[in-house]
Amino acid sequence: MEFRKAEKKDEHCNAELLAESFIDYPLFTVIENDKNRRKKLIYEFQYINTMLFVQKHCCFIAIENQHIIGVALLKSLKGKQDFLSYLRFGLARLIRKGMLLKALKYLKLVTSTNDTLHKRSNNGWYLDSLAISKEVQGKGMGSTILKGCIYPYISKEGGGVVLLATNTEMNRKFYLKNGFNECKEEELSLGREKVKNWSYCMQITSPH
Repeated sequence: MEFRKAEKKDEHCNAELLAESFIDYPLFTVIENDKNRRKKLIYEFQYINTMLFVQKHCCFIAIENQHIIGVALLKSLKGKQDFLSYLRFGLARLIRKGMLLKALKYLKLVTSTNDTLHKRSNNGWYLDSLAISKEVQGKGMGSTILKGCIYPYISKEGGGVVLLATNTEMNRKFYLKNGFNECKEEELSLGREKVKNWSYCMQITSPH
């Protein structure tokens, strides 16, 4: 397996992989009940998100046998949050596809989570997404990406607190297994719908 930063040419493959991985994620099921429409919606969200991360932050991909099998979106928490950047990157695309209202619902939910995380550290890192291709899930690829790519990169860049949030019990076990500490449990609300949300943190040290 090899790692590299994603390029513009990878955006479609990355968005497809992320859409497949998050198709049953509670954060998205409360926004769209129909699975086919939900996948299209997630694809659009993730296409815009990966485009944003490729240009402004870090989008890492894991490659095996010349295929992208994993994607990780990482950003520094120094400076301002970029929810407006998300809209600027994808506003026209979302309007054209009739998805703007649902995109705003999604942003409302993630803004609530990210506000909490940003308050914990303005000099750390946020792992926005980590997704593994379904063909290789269950083979330790997620742990390999964290330990072989994400942790070393953060360490090389000076270290700091790494923060993330998840909505599933399976992911809770995964991040605990990989050294994260659970730092908060909460409920995110969207009208009458509620989604469980757990926040995690880990200190990465610099070798210097």
